[in-house]
Amino acid sequence: MAFSMTLVCLLVQVLVPFVLAAAAPKVLPSLLSSNVTHFAVHSLPNVNFSLPPSWAGQMPIPGHSDNQLFFWLFQAESHHASQDLIIWLNGGPGCSSMTGLTYENGPLKFSAQAAAPSPNPYSWTKLANVLYVDQPVGTGFSSGSKAPSNLADITDDFVHWLKAFYDHFPVLRMKNTYIMGESYAGIYVSPLPSPDPQHKPKTPQRIDWLPNIYIQIPYFAHSLLTSRSLLNLNLKAIALGDPTFGNVAAMTDVVATTYLHQQRTHLSIPAPILSAFSAADHACGFDKVLVQLSYPPKAPITIPGNPEGLNFLARKRQHNIPAPALKSTQNKSKRQAACPPPASPPTTPALIAAAIHAPCALGCATYTTALAYLSAVRPCFDPYNILSTCSNNNSSSSSTLDNGTTTTTTTTTTGPSSHYLNRADVKRAIHAPAWKIYEECNRTVFETQNAEDVVPPAYAVLPEVLRKGVRVHVYSGDLDALLNHWGTELVMANMT
Repeated sequence: MAFSMTLVCLLVQVLVPFVLAAAAPKVLPSLLSSNVTHFAVHSLPNVNFSLPPSWAGQMPIPGHSDNQLFFWLFQAESHHASQDLIIWLNGGPGCSSMTGLTYENGPLKFSAQAAAPSPNPYSWTKLANVLYVDQPVGTGFSSGSKAPSNLADITDDFVHWLKAFYDHFPVLRMKNTYIMGESYAGIYVSPLPSPDPQHKPKTPQRIDWLPNIYIQIPYFAHSLLTSRSLLNLNLKAIALGDPTFGNVAAMTDVVATTYLHQQRTHLSIPAPILSAFSAADHACGFDKVLVQLSYPPKAPITIPGNPEGLNFLARKRQHNIPAPALKSTQNKSKRQAACPPPASPPTTPALIAAAIHAPCALGCATYTTALAYLSAVRPCFDPYNILSTCSNNNSSSSSTLDNGTTTTTTTTTTGPSSHYLNRADVKRAIHAPAWKIYEECNRTVFETQNAEDVVPPAYAVLPEVLRKGVRVHVYSGDLDALLNHWGTELVMANMT
């Protein structure tokens, strides 16, 4: 069964009409506290519609007073929904949860090219109180003198910060708590989008997948469950959207060609191009993997080889690295230097075959070659939404790397939400630091975390979370090419 973002939207559309929240409620007395009045958001510029009561600002991490995480808490829009709390975290790490708030599930939403937000009829505040947190330090409006450099420190910071948050909002501590979020865990590099439909890249670009970051929510949930003396929450479930949570090779190279075939009409892929990818799939043994999928699974499915160095189990066997504290086994900068951009983008069957089997790419690079092909032939190609066009693509901005190539990354300050949140009057309204330039994603934070290679949650913490009775929901968007649903299904099958 394939999970779909569409399914999630349909569920919200079905449930929302049954929630009696026609108008923004008064502040529920239980949330009022003398030590949170300075966080109250009284109004927002250019918002002429009712919003639920909310509180926002920076709060220090205990023991690290210079490091502060930014949050924005919205009260549920009805008493019926007030017994639940959703903690929403965007991925990366380094991507602001304000992105989820303003583009996905918050009470205010931005559309393409909009200068001001509009009401979101499917806001999750109709279903629960919702807390959005920018973490780790350096993400969004969070700031500090020293950002954490590894997952253990990120987890420790978040758990201790959450305790401080509940000290300010104690009534929320025992709400039915759901930690939800998404993580694509990669940086997508492509030619700079152009409004010109005839635009072609003048120079070939390289797509670089940063493989060692996994969605953080399972680690956070595991820590909360094992440190109840510090913070005894009523954690009911976690939800992972488009997550990197298992063997990265299984979620990328092994399933890339299958996804291209599935979406060949939407992506207008010629038959000779598909044949080139299919031939590579056969040569790499990938075509024998997904045919083993069954529900329930009959046996573990082996991931062949070590495509692009992303097969976690192959790396572990090769280097005899003890779990769970794997350290990075790849020198990314040296590998990049040894594998310069190709002379031409892979837009023909011959060039595709050469790119897939290039020795410097560590072999069987169907995933990065597929993204390179699509970014070369489709103006403004957005791997998060393959139907996105130049007119509605707000997910990217340009930057220049040390080697002079112009790239498009998930680091962005140019979307309508970013423009709005960087306004001085908006920063004052939500008590954000005036000096900090808001970015939807911070590449520096991401690359810092990429230095560590940890055990994927599907192999370790996620089974433990399930054993402790916490429900786990995993979903993938049908139009997401970066982490497609076939990879999600493969990882889930290998968990059982």
